[in-house]
Amino acid sequence: MFTRVKRAVIFVMVGKEAPMGSSLKQSVSGSSSHDGHDRDIVRGEVRKVDVLCDKDREMMLEFSRLCVKRLNNHLPIKLFLSLFQQFFDANVLKEIEKNRSIILHAASGFERGKDRAEMDVNELFELTKKVDTEFVRKTSNPLFSLEVRYDDFAEIRKKRIASLATMVFDLFCNWHTVAHFHHVVKSTYTEERYKEMLSEVLHLYNVETKMLSKSITFHGPAGRVKDLFAEKLFTTMEKTAGDIAVVYTRKVYAASSFKS
Repeated sequence: MFTRVKRAVIFVMVGKEAPMGSSLKQSVSGSSSHDGHDRDIVRGEVRKVDVLCDKDREMMLEFSRLCVKRLNNHLPIKLFLSLFQQFFDANVLKEIEKNRSIILHAASGFERGKDRAEMDVNELFELTKKVDTEFVRKTSNPLFSLEVRYDDFAEIRKKRIASLATMVFDLFCNWHTVAHFHHVVKSTYTEERYKEMLSEVLHLYNVETKMLSKSITFHGPAGRVKDLFAEKLFTTMEKTAGDIAVVYTRKVYAASSFKS
C-alpha cells in the first residue's frame, strides 16, 4: 500500500435527495486537498490516502443517495425522513470522518513497518467514539434523544474497523509506484473477492445502524413509526449494499483507461 504517506476516509443516512446534491455534497467534497485526477499525483508521488478517502466518500455518498431514493418511495418513511434531514446529513459527515481516521491510522501503521496483526482495533474504536460524541452534540434536537449504547454494537464496529484496516494494508502492499487505483485493486484481489470485501464493510455498517436505533428515542408522532422506519431502513440498506458493491466492483474491473 503506502510508501511514504503524510496525510490522510462509511457514511451514511442522509435526508432528501435534493439537498444531497447541494450543500452536503459540496461540504464533503470540499474536504479534499486536490481537484480532479491531479489529486492522485503530487510532486511525483501518489497520495494514496487521498485516493482511498475519495473512493470511500464517493461510494458511501452514492450508497446513501440510493438508499434515500428507495425509502422515499414509501410515504410513511418519506415523511419521517423529512423530519430529520439535518440529522441524516450530519450522519454522512460523521461516518466519512470515522473512515478517514481508520484509513489514516492504518496507513501510518503500514508506513512505520507494522504488521496488520499489530493494529490496535480497540484504540481505533475509541477514536470513533470521539467522532460520535461530537455528532451527538451537534444533532441535539427536541424531536429525539440519542444516548449511544456501545455495548449493543461494539463488536460489530470493531469488525468493520478491522475490515477497513485490512483493505488498507492489502492495497498498500501492492502500491509500489505511481499506479492508478484500479490497477492496484486488480493486482490485489480477484473480482469476486473485491466485491465481497465491499459487501462486508457495507453489511457491517448496516447491522451497526440497525442496532444503533435502540439508542434513539423519538418523541411525539415520530415515535410511532420508529420500528417501521428501522426495519425498512435495514432491509433497504442491505439491498442497496449488494447493488453498490456490484456497481463499484464493475467500475474497477471494467476499467481500461479509467483513472483513479
